[in-house]
Amino acid sequence: MYEAAEEQITKGLSPAARFLLGTVAGLFGLLMLAIAPGNPHAFFAALFALFCLLISLACFTRGRARQFLGSLIGGILFLGSLVYLCAELTGGPWFPGSRAEPSVTNAVVFLLAFGVPGMAYALKARFGLKTGSNE
Repeated sequence: MYEAAEEQITKGLSPAARFLLGTVAGLFGLLMLAIAPGNPHAFFAALFALFCLLISLACFTRGRARQFLGSLIGGILFLGSLVYLCAELTGGPWFPGSRAEPSVTNAVVFLLAFGVPGMAYALKARFGLKTGSNE
């Protein structure tokens, strides 16, 4: 059963799902770039726009380029989740008042749900430098 699941996961998204995700992520990125100049947090809006545009590019590329972009996205998710966890460990509450509030507990959940899988993909794909796998 594990091998069948691994095979399905390795296939990736269907072309229709990649197109939809890539289009929506690209539009989000362009929208964030458009509103960033008037925003007091323009730097963070631009960072989020870059992240969305990376997702969009990864959806529309193939082979090593997709592996590189996917590894970059996975690494960003991992580093971002570590920064979030460190920030909460230094001054945030341990348990949230609600699920939407930042806390150490939510940071750990984010790390486990997004950071660890992102880094696992980055290590598996080796930023597209893995030999013998050209997707």
